[in-house]
Amino acid sequence: MPRLLLCLLLALSTLLALPREARAAICVWRKPDADIQAFFPGAESYRTDLKPVGAHRAVIERALGARLDPDEGDFKFYRILAGDRRVGTILTHLGKGRYGAIEVVIALDPAGTVKGVRLQVIREPNGIKRQLTADGFLGQFAGKHVGDPIRVGRDIRPVPGADQSSETIAFSVRKMLVIHEALDR
Repeated sequence: MPRLLLCLLLALSTLLALPREARAAICVWRKPDADIQAFFPGAESYRTDLKPVGAHRAVIERALGARLDPDEGDFKFYRILAGDRRVGTILTHLGKGRYGAIEVVIALDPAGTVKGVRLQVIREPNGIKRQLTADGFLGQFAGKHVGDPIRVGRDIRPVPGADQSSETIAFSVRKMLVIHEALDR
């Protein structure tokens, strides 16, 4: 028992010693160059802004109607640049589909409107995966704002046979719009 307690304390102290960026919500951006060209043609670079949730947690959770995950104390906003001018933001989110991880990439214009959505990791069966990654489904998110419902069955049509994964993707987009609105100051 004392050995287990010592191991837990050591693990906790190691986690707390990490720089804040290492503790940010865990969803890496896997293909920045391809995403920049797809969503922001002509842009050539990006910078990463780390945004702590801090005192905004209650406002975010109330707007979502759900609690933030334990690892969501900070969020990375990838600012897309054309020269020195910011032309948009990329946000990423890790959700759980029926068969495992779904990593969602959300591109926003400077006003916070969704330009597009891409799934960078999805563990669903191939037939469902093709439908979830197709423009017929993901295209429904383009033009959405933080005030839009973004709910399957209301303004988002689910992929048949993939209700849970459709819900996960819709929630990821809605969640990141709420977080962007709260933290983009």
